[in-house]
Amino acid sequence: MGKGARFCEAIETYEAFDLDKILEKFYGEVRNKDGGEYEPDSLRVMIAALDRYLKDCGYQKSIIRDREFCKSKEVLEGKAKRLREEGKGKRPNKARSLTQEEKELLWTNGKLGNKTAESLINTMWWLLTQYFGLRGRQEHHGMKVEDFTIGKDNDGLEYVEYIEGPTKTRNGGLSKKSRDFLPKMYATGDERCPVALFNEYLSRQPAALQNSGPFYLSIKYNSNNNTWYKAQPMGTNRINEMMKRIVQGTQLEHQQQKKLTNHSARKTVVNKFKKNNVERSSIVKVTGHRNLQSLDDYDEGDEQEQQQMSSRISWRNNPQQRRDGASTSSLAKMAMQQQQAFLADFQRQGQLNVSSSNQLSQATVRQESRQKMLNNNNFNNCQVTFSVGSTMTSPILPQHTSNPKRRRAYMIESDSD
Repeated sequence: MGKGARFCEAIETYEAFDLDKILEKFYGEVRNKDGGEYEPDSLRVMIAALDRYLKDCGYQKSIIRDREFCKSKEVLEGKAKRLREEGKGKRPNKARSLTQEEKELLWTNGKLGNKTAESLINTMWWLLTQYFGLRGRQEHHGMKVEDFTIGKDNDGLEYVEYIEGPTKTRNGGLSKKSRDFLPKMYATGDERCPVALFNEYLSRQPAALQNSGPFYLSIKYNSNNNTWYKAQPMGTNRINEMMKRIVQGTQLEHQQQKKLTNHSARKTVVNKFKKNNVERSSIVKVTGHRNLQSLDDYDEGDEQEQQQMSSRISWRNNPQQRRDGASTSSLAKMAMQQQQAFLADFQRQGQLNVSSSNQLSQATVRQESRQKMLNNNNFNNCQVTFSVGSTMTSPILPQHTSNPKRRRAYMIESDSD
């Protein structure tokens, strides 16, 4: 933690007032190992880890939530805003998930599978991360063979169950809170069956380590027998670069706009769950997240989803489509108003004397014809003419004719005899 390291000794022994002062200075001076500023999100993760450490030590206050640490939080918030104004926090190097096509590419190129010792151990790392929602590094480092059990359900279907050890969010101790839900990896019966590949991987290990011992072993190159791995654990650096080695030599290796790291495997399974409309509460049962909000970091959306959203926006912004839709709606509305006016007039005048039943029948037929025409036809790109003030007569209603007014005659008086 750079200059702030000297402040971190036994911080759980400080009173809240004193710890707030220490954190205030620490937030302002903390730098990475190269002397540069951390990303704002890295600061957030760092403080969350520090708060979690204090909680595990029995500290009664939270440096994130409690008011006793308001001054240090102001310093941290101000620093984060300044860093974002300077262009940090855009996360150009964040890990991306893999598409279905990209995953298929890894299988067809032999990066995943059981053809070689390297492809088989790559496949183990990939499958265990996917099915058990593991983090790409820490949770694989101390993994042991005895952490797994192989069983069968009531229908006789074989599965592999994993019981995790200490993790980032569950670090053991007396206050350890284990997972309530233990995910299982079921057999599929095809050439990529995860259970069959798991059993083959164990069979390729030295006999003394097939039932207990480190799960990830160093590769035994140029092996001339059934044993593909050495009796020594794989190094942590090798595990940390697993995704980098998997994509090496494929067209995914040099993608500038898509950074693939070990975290990409975990992101891939979360995005696959979301794409299949799996509830967030069910997703965290597999991934082991203790908070549903932790899944927000995976809500970037894939390229297909972003393309669909862009297409919908483009459709709404199309002026011609809006005009066509408005014209059709207006014409339909006017036609309905005419129909309602005609029916109202018909019902109102129905109480008057009708000249003949034959005329009434003819009018009913004409009205039904008009109604069918209005209901069964759409008016698009046409002109509608309304006659105002024209004389219209009804074939069934009595016609009221008024006698023309007579002009009054005026006598012209004359002076002549």
